[in-house]
Amino acid sequence: MKKNNGIGIKLIAAGLAMTIALQTNEAAFVSAENETAGATEAAAQAATEETQSGCVSIVSASVSGLGELMMDMANSYSEEVEKVLKEMNEEAEDVDAPIFLVFNGSPSLKPGAEFDIHKYIGYADDVDRDVTLEVSGSVDTSTEGTYPLKITITDDAGHSTSRDMNVRIATPTPNPDGGEKKFENFSDFRSQYKTDETSVGIDISRWQEAVDFEKVKAAGCEFVYMRIGGLDDGELYTDQYYLNNMAGAKAAGLQVGIYWHAEEGSPAEVRESVRYMMEVLAGEQLDFPIAYDWEDFKNFENYGMNLHDINKCLQIFEEEVSKYGYKACLYGSKNYQEIVWTGKKQYPVWLAHYTKSTSYAGDYFMWQHSCIGKIDGVKGDVDLNVLYRNRMQNAE
Repeated sequence: MKKNNGIGIKLIAAGLAMTIALQTNEAAFVSAENETAGATEAAAQAATEETQSGCVSIVSASVSGLGELMMDMANSYSEEVEKVLKEMNEEAEDVDAPIFLVFNGSPSLKPGAEFDIHKYIGYADDVDRDVTLEVSGSVDTSTEGTYPLKITITDDAGHSTSRDMNVRIATPTPNPDGGEKKFENFSDFRSQYKTDETSVGIDISRWQEAVDFEKVKAAGCEFVYMRIGGLDDGELYTDQYYLNNMAGAKAAGLQVGIYWHAEEGSPAEVRESVRYMMEVLAGEQLDFPIAYDWEDFKNFENYGMNLHDINKCLQIFEEEVSKYGYKACLYGSKNYQEIVWTGKKQYPVWLAHYTKSTSYAGDYFMWQHSCIGKIDGVKGDVDLNVLYRNRMQNAE
């Protein structure tokens, strides 16, 4: 699927030509005024009027050569504009079917609850930005039972993907085991994954509230990644605990990194996010690349993007961050690393894969092993991470 930018290119070229003509006129006016500086006022006025008349036609002897040169430059510029727009908008032929980014095949609701299919699915195409959704079947939330649905997504080229969903309407029953939550002690995590080539650490945000970093350091933690802020529902924000987290972690002698909660849907939004983030960061020295954390895949179809577009957002983030002297990396789960983030990256990724030993085949410098960690100094659960120092050094 290709966009026709012929009209836009012509307008750009025409606008540039007009600007050049006006600038040429202005230069000629100044020249005329200088040349008549020693003449009488009447003679100067006549000379200026004569020059203006010639400039309007852009063909007078005094400016024709310069005008032709400027127009040649305008034509050359329009060709460059056309080339850039072609690179931005010309996309590969659509040969692949759209994919589900999120799919809950067996959602359960209370009787009387509202059923919204978009709470349970997310989808995208490599080329099309407006994939068609079709739901076959119906759900009656007033009556308990299981309701089968067929969910089909179709792109403009006619490629489709279908999956089955069984929606269960039932009154919730008490959890027989009391709902006791599992967790992983940091000491056990450290003893298993700390080696001569690795470091172990955590990542935090406002969800962990105030952190006692001296206790965190004493527990054997070596580094902390922290959320600096992000873009949420179109609003830029700073994590309310970021400043205290940065100061506290550094005071405790921990290595530090930051991540950005991303929900950008265009290069312009990415650039504005980086500008805002850098104002908050204020030149703070970091030990790790700045991580781009885009996770709103359940809502992806509402962004008006395709998979190429979101990879472009990462590329712009990397480029913008580098202008400030920092490096950038991508944070993401194994699943999304493999099906979404398929573009070229400047730096190995920060991989999220909650397992004992990851099978991810791509390049990664850090592995988020668990989201149910427990460590002294942090309230509630915390993510546990393994840093592979040699991989990070090799990427420098």
